[in-house]
Amino acid sequence: MSNEMIVTLSGGKRVVASYRGFEIATDQPIKDDGGGTAPQPFDLFLASLATCAGYYVLSFCQKRDIPTDG
Repeated sequence: MSNEMIVTLSGGKRVVASYRGFEIATDQPIKDDGGGTAPQPFDLFLASLATCAGYYVLSFCQKRDIPTDG
């Protein structure tokens, strides 16, 4: 599997990044002349930070047998 990331301008304001077999699509809202078909890039940026932090919190809890439900 390649470490190359391919970014495709898919028309309108839609941009798709292909990486390691995954496609990550972004778009702009209709009010900003986009199609509203995918999250905005900044929303995905925030989600990536949150999920990265969440992973490390989960790992911390699992190593110390701290429950994570709820």
